[in-house]
This record gives sequence, C-alpha cells and structure tokens, in this order.
Amino acid sequence: MKSLFIIFLAFLSITTFAATPNIHRPNRRVSAPRKTEIVVPWKTVAAGGAAAGTVIAAYKVSDGVEEGIKTVAKEKPEVFADTLSVLTRPIRLAALAVFLLVYYWIWRILIRRTLTSNPKG
Repeated sequence: MKSLFIIFLAFLSITTFAATPNIHRPNRRVSAPRKTEIVVPWKTVAAGGAAAGTVIAAYKVSDGVEEGIKTVAKEKPEVFADTLSVLTRPIRLAALAVFLLVYYWIWRILIRRTLTSNPKG
C-alpha cells in the first residue's frame, strides 16, 4: 500500500509540472525573443501541493493504523476481531448493495420477458 502512495505522489508531481509555453514565430528568419521565466498559475501549484499533502497524510495515517492493528492483534485478539468487523463493514454493505441492485435488475428483465412472451388471449 505504501508503494502505491509513492507511485501516486510521483504521478502527481509529473502532472503538475509546468511546460514551456509555445512561442509563435510568424517569420522563421527572425528569431523571437525567448522568455526565461515560466509562468505557472497559482491554482496549479496549490492543487499540486494539496494533492501531495493529502497523499503524505494518508501515508502517515496508514502507518499509524497498521501499527495499531498489529498491537491490538498481539495483545487482545477478541478486540481485534471486533475492530476488523468494524473496518470491513462499509465494504460488506457496498457488496450487499451491488448484489441487491444486480438481483433487482435481473428480476426486472425476467419479469419483462415473461410478460411479453405470453400471447394475449
């Protein structure tokens, strides 16, 4: 998981890199003056900093959570089971919701086919 955060941080640093602007030269024989400064909008810098800060904070929090869970698993296994149950509850609820939606969708298709396959007398 930590390597995923580092890869994500590296990707964010690439996406927030400011490239040199295209210089329009109407006549090739006359060289255009070159700009030595690259103008970067402050919003781009702020977005890159906020994204990097978020990734670093998540990395630090994941370290703390990992150490806490290891400690609880060693000292009190019954509390660890309850903690694991609480941590996995949102995933289980999302899986149940997806299952129910797919079941409802299949049920609607079968009912529609059943109603249209019977000829009206």
